[in-house]
Amino acid sequence: MISRKQNQTRQRKLSRLAVGWLGLVIVAALWQLLAVTLHTSVFPTFIASLVAAWKVVTSSALRVDIIPSLERTAVGFLISVIIGITAGMIIGHYEVVRDWTSAVVDFMRSLPTPLLVPIAIVIFGINGRMVVATIVSAAIWPILINTANGTSTIEPTMIDTATTYGLRGRTLFWRVVLPAASPQIFAGLRIALSVSLAVMVVAEMLGGGSGIGYFIANAQQSFNIKGSYGGVIVLGCLGWIFDTLFLSFERRLLSWQRGTLGGSFDV
Repeated sequence: MISRKQNQTRQRKLSRLAVGWLGLVIVAALWQLLAVTLHTSVFPTFIASLVAAWKVVTSSALRVDIIPSLERTAVGFLISVIIGITAGMIIGHYEVVRDWTSAVVDFMRSLPTPLLVPIAIVIFGINGRMVVATIVSAAIWPILINTANGTSTIEPTMIDTATTYGLRGRTLFWRVVLPAASPQIFAGLRIALSVSLAVMVVAEMLGGGSGIGYFIANAQQSFNIKGSYGGVIVLGCLGWIFDTLFLSFERRLLSWQRGTLGGSFDV
């Protein structure tokens, strides 16, 4: 049987979900009203843009552009996760490493990602590897910094106690450091996921040759205004799906720290 508290929690979640969808409906209605009022070819109505988005996902663009973009985003994000968490835990745990690398990290993360695209094109050429490399160059920093901060703020007594019980090296990292820093790590992962999607679009627009970013840029250059707006709607839906799936995964994995999660504030 469902307890009264569980029922109230479920009702609050449904209310928040309904309010969120209501806000989306209001934005769509305002978009439609403004487009009808302006009556200009450069700002199509929401309904026309929605129809264009449907044509995008049901045409060859799904295979040629959308799926490659998803693959590049996933690969770039996963590489960033592996490198970011590993390096972040080392930097956060060892103070001497943190002192030696702080200036390098601050410098590298301050570089504007669009400026790195031409360098990536020279190194990798105009292909998917260039897009993946650009994603990694931007998405790695939120993960690394949040992991380092979460690791460095662990109570020393926790580490000392674990060491007393014989936990050292990789065992200490896996069983103590990683779980303790996981809320901040997941906060960085959520930021990095949105950064990966945004950077993927920028890289594909500037020199991808294919992908959803290339599709939007090509539609604009060929004056397919409705198609470009449709691509933007598809991109927004992909971002929403990614974030929803990530939050669901985070809640399940970190249910033991409910209330202190980096993603507990749903937006």
